[in-house]
Amino acid sequence: MPRAAAKTASNIGAQATANANSMYNTLEPEANSLINSQGYDPATLAAITNSTMGATNAPYTNAKSQLARNTARTKNQASDASQQDVLAQQQGIAGGNAANQVQMENQQYKTQQQQMGLNLMSGMYGANLGTEVPAVSAQTTASPGWAQTLSGIMQGIGSMVPKG
Repeated sequence: MPRAAAKTASNIGAQATANANSMYNTLEPEANSLINSQGYDPATLAAITNSTMGATNAPYTNAKSQLARNTARTKNQASDASQQDVLAQQQGIAGGNAANQVQMENQQYKTQQQQMGLNLMSGMYGANLGTEVPAVSAQTTASPGWAQTLSGIMQGIGSMVPKG
């Protein structure tokens, strides 16, 4: 009976190991890819940056055009230079803030992907450990060690000895 239970436990343990290895071999490269993420790929990051900067610069381009039309209409060039300077300064600040925001969002995306990869690795380790530990425990219980076997033999011999 113990041999059959040990064999069953051994088979369950082998199957659990095979399942865990298969799962690990499939998911491990994906998890490492996420862990080593650099955020958005360069083309996507460039597209996000370009669209953000275009949206940030559009109002200033319109304001500069309106300023040029007003200067041409009023022929008052004295105020044009100072207003152009103010617009350029505001555009620079807005552009810097927008570019910084894009980089911050990319860093958040990178961190999120890395955390997902670490969670995946942790889950795989927990799943692997969760299937193998019970299998080892079942095998150990079904197939006692030498000390337990010796103890059983000694108890059996003790029961055969006549009591005085």
